[in-house]
Amino acid sequence: MNNYNIGKDKMTVKVLLTGAGGAGTIEIIRTLKETGRYRIIALDASPYAFGLKIADRGYVVPLVLSPGFEPTLEAIFEREKPDFVIPLVDEEILLFHEIAPRFGAKVVAPTPEFCRMALDKWLTCRALRDAGVPVPETWLASSGEEVEYPAVIKPRNGRGSRELAYLDGPDDLLAFLAHSPRPPDDYIVQRQIVGIEYTVSVVVGLGEELLAVVPKEVVVKRGITQVGVTRVVAEIDRLCYKIQEQIPAGGPFNVQLIMGMDCVPYVIEINPRYSTTVALTIAAGVNEVDIVIQNALGKSFVPQTFRPDLFMIRHYTQTYVSEKDWPLGNVTGFNPGREFGETEG
Repeated sequence: MNNYNIGKDKMTVKVLLTGAGGAGTIEIIRTLKETGRYRIIALDASPYAFGLKIADRGYVVPLVLSPGFEPTLEAIFEREKPDFVIPLVDEEILLFHEIAPRFGAKVVAPTPEFCRMALDKWLTCRALRDAGVPVPETWLASSGEEVEYPAVIKPRNGRGSRELAYLDGPDDLLAFLAHSPRPPDDYIVQRQIVGIEYTVSVVVGLGEELLAVVPKEVVVKRGITQVGVTRVVAEIDRLCYKIQEQIPAGGPFNVQLIMGMDCVPYVIEINPRYSTTVALTIAAGVNEVDIVIQNALGKSFVPQTFRPDLFMIRHYTQTYVSEKDWPLGNVTGFNPGREFGETEG
């Protein structure tokens, strides 16, 4: 049963988000609240995550890999009864798919099958290749004798350009693996594509309807995109429609690709969630979070258009509060030695 609180002239929908300290998450919280349609519950492992401050309710939770994370999450679901959940941390996505349905909540993300594929870059490349989608030549690092250089090595499971390295030849690959804590099969090696990098919002409704494709050129990237600009690129539109047609996602996802010098867009990875550049997508006129939720609630949308050539420069700011006022009244801390829900501070 839905938990929507129907007021006199509008409906309040409870939305739970994770990764409340992320740049994209903060913008999602801010813009959803501006609509007046949502009550936002935000989660983060850090008590200093700014998204906790601007949400209607915040929870400081254990790290996802700790034993306390799952029972804490279940307790929050039981207490808050969210209608929709938006996992924004890769390691949490499949766990949310397991837990949310038990509490009647819908997950704003692709299907579990699509997520399992996308969270493994090796499986992603194989699936895309089989679907006729251009990808760079890709090998497991254990097949080093087959690699063509220059190349790029990165973990099969990872995000934020962590452990990524550029390789000029076999000696670079051997040196990288010699210092790596992981076995070779945990890495993929891709032929390096020279061209322009894009991060693309592919806004797919939970019922498979493709609502928008918003390509964003990556101008500066340091882990996440620091400077980007929206672009209209017909080849990227066609590619994203083909991905959705051949490998239906069942929810919004992010495509990272490089437009090669041959004018072919090569997909380098897929994130089965909103990316941090969701902020730019929203600023360009496509609130990709709001329209997916509203579509799931029964509202129809024509394919959305956006403002092209909109430039984003990501920067940082500060918030000042009296020390005694943090943690805030809307934030609940977590301590394994205390009863869940008891505010710390």
